[in-house]
Amino acid sequence: MKSTRPVLAVILLFTVALATVPQAGAYTIVEGKFCYKYDPTTLQPIGAGNTVFTYTEKIGLWVKINEPSAGAEYRFVWYDPTNTQYAQHVVDLVPKSGEDWGIVFDSLNIAETTAKDKTGVWNVKLLIDRKEEASAPFQIINYDSIQQSLANARAQIDIIQSENDLLQSQNQQLTLQLQQLQASYAALQAQVGTSTDYQQLQTQYNTLNAEYQTLGRDLSTTRMMMYAAVVVAIASVGVAVYFGAIKKS
Repeated sequence: MKSTRPVLAVILLFTVALATVPQAGAYTIVEGKFCYKYDPTTLQPIGAGNTVFTYTEKIGLWVKINEPSAGAEYRFVWYDPTNTQYAQHVVDLVPKSGEDWGIVFDSLNIAETTAKDKTGVWNVKLLIDRKEEASAPFQIINYDSIQQSLANARAQIDIIQSENDLLQSQNQQLTLQLQQLQASYAALQAQVGTSTDYQQLQTQYNTLNAEYQTLGRDLSTTRMMMYAAVVVAIASVGVAVYFGAIKKS
């Protein structure tokens, strides 16, 4: 049963650059094309393309030869992606009526053979009288595998987009927290005294301390009572100086 999908999935359209070797005979290999078939009247290729899917029915190689030798043997040898010979066919030359050229054509079935399981780059060689005269690569690819790869790539893109959205949300939250911390720091700075305030507290402490030393030398009986009051004052100033130093640090 033939596939209902397109007979030949053409991805790249171009004339095959055949790798040729010098011929000893008079014939000349002019050009080659991968195609589905050729027109029996014009002998021109139909459905050109060197890349096909695993569901493609077949792929063929069309080769135009000037001044061909009708009595020569024309053989196509097909190699799979492991460079293992997969098939070979001897074909007849098809001459162009009234012209000095003709073509040789051979095809490889894909969809309903094991060839569909051998994806990758194949190679086909043209032998004339068992001598290699030309070769060209073509490719069989798995459409379903490509679709799955695309689906996986889209899923990865969705995941990355989701992660990016989450990171942007977290960045916005962190930015807001930073702004709040900066505002709190500015308010704290406004509450903390300046270095001048600290110096004034230190001066007051030094003065009270000097007075305490003086009282300690001059007073007798009442010295202890005043001593206690001064101690309390000094302690208060010391606490103020201490907390002022903490706020400045």
